[in-house]
Amino acid sequence: MSYTEIPFLTHEIGSLRKPTAFIKAGRNQILAKEDISGFFNFLELINFQGDSSEIISLLRESGPSKLDNVIYHRKLAEWRVHLNVKYKESTGIDIIDSGEWTRREMYQHFVDNEAFKGVKIQNHVRSFDYNFYKPGVYNPPVVYDNSKDIHLQEYKWAIKYSSKPLKVCITAFNTVAEWSYVGSGNFDDFIFDLIDSVYIPETIKLLNAGVKWIQMDEPALTTHPEHVDTFVDAWNYWHSKIKSYTNSETILGLHNCFSDYDLLWPILPELNDLGAITLEFANRDTWELGLGNDTRKAFANVIKPISGLYSEEIGFNAKSALGVLPVHTDHETSPELIRDRLLYINKFIEDPKLVLAAPDCGLRQRTLEVSHNALSNLAKGAQLARDTL
Repeated sequence: MSYTEIPFLTHEIGSLRKPTAFIKAGRNQILAKEDISGFFNFLELINFQGDSSEIISLLRESGPSKLDNVIYHRKLAEWRVHLNVKYKESTGIDIIDSGEWTRREMYQHFVDNEAFKGVKIQNHVRSFDYNFYKPGVYNPPVVYDNSKDIHLQEYKWAIKYSSKPLKVCITAFNTVAEWSYVGSGNFDDFIFDLIDSVYIPETIKLLNAGVKWIQMDEPALTTHPEHVDTFVDAWNYWHSKIKSYTNSETILGLHNCFSDYDLLWPILPELNDLGAITLEFANRDTWELGLGNDTRKAFANVIKPISGLYSEEIGFNAKSALGVLPVHTDHETSPELIRDRLLYINKFIEDPKLVLAAPDCGLRQRTLEVSHNALSNLAKGAQLARDTL
């Protein structure tokens, strides 16, 4: 049986808090003793069984002298992917990704690199709370250096260390356009310039390398309702150019977090070969066990649009992750509660192979210890749901 046929398949959205030692080393800072001891605690948390002598040595060498040492930072980057993979594997979840520990920030990682030209990065602005990013100004044309890549090296490292199926998370074209200043161009031209110049060759590289699951991250998708139709056209155009490189095992997923889902439901069946959607619901649910509408109120509110999608008339068959693990609290979500949320969702999708088990987006807000326990409970809860069926 293919792993995609597993009922209540578990995965993480992609973003976890970075170990402090990795943050400081990435900034070429000298690590204190407590940074090193904290990193040993991290290795113990994930029950790391490999030889950690190289990464410990690299961390101890961190300092201003490493600022321009490309080989040093490349080794650090590989270890970030290696340990992110082992972290997730140690929780028991089913699908692993390389994580975002090699990425400065999801937008900047995509537009501010050697492979990409055509967006001029500006100074930091606040995105929300105490989170910041550097927006860019669209300066056409967008140019992609095909001799370089944005995601491929991460995947190659991840597949080297992972014993489980892998997915790749990509900051997608609508969000890059929404989070940029259009400048002298216009929004529609920017999106299709991005797709032609960057997303098509970048995606083809990943598919040719063996990637089976691509998660397109679109947190900004419904920010401007007038751009939603453009996104549909953009997705289908992108798909038309990469389709010949896909096969029956390829899953093209869409992640849209904490959004106006009323704008999303109508367009989902229009997205060609959409294989999975990942949304956020757990933060609105109760902490009580049960399968009733009152206890599962967050999901009860969308029974009609979701069940309508999966009706025989529409025939929507993408896998759906409706966020069963909240991320804005340290309060523990028990495996039994995760089980009940999954079973409730399955009551109106009516196919556990199409119900994905995932947290809401944003586990990076929690400590690595809290997130590890949460993801472990996610894996246990999914198994309880399978056992119940």
